[in-house]
Amino acid sequence: MDLCCNQLTGNIPSAIGSLKKLSVVALQHNKLTGEIPSSLSNSLTLTRLDLGFNSLSGGIPMGVAQITQLELLDVRNNSLSGIVPSGIYSPVSFYLVLPI
Repeated sequence: MDLCCNQLTGNIPSAIGSLKKLSVVALQHNKLTGEIPSSLSNSLTLTRLDLGFNSLSGGIPMGVAQITQLELLDVRNNSLSGIVPSGIYSPVSFYLVLPI
């Protein structure tokens, strides 16, 4: 699901986690607010989660570390706080993009 650069506003719907065969969520460069829904951890086939360049707040849900197929997590240029869940670095080919 690639919806980048569309000036989308509001929260990321928690129902997105019910899309079991979702492999890509590309929502970067929008105007999304609120927290990253913990329901995303239900999308076990997710390989790419790109949420960079929004206005998201809160932390990275702990369940994201359970998505074993995840290769890219981009959360840069948001207003996130808290810790990066342990275990999120497990795959050898995993890329985590955070602000410098």
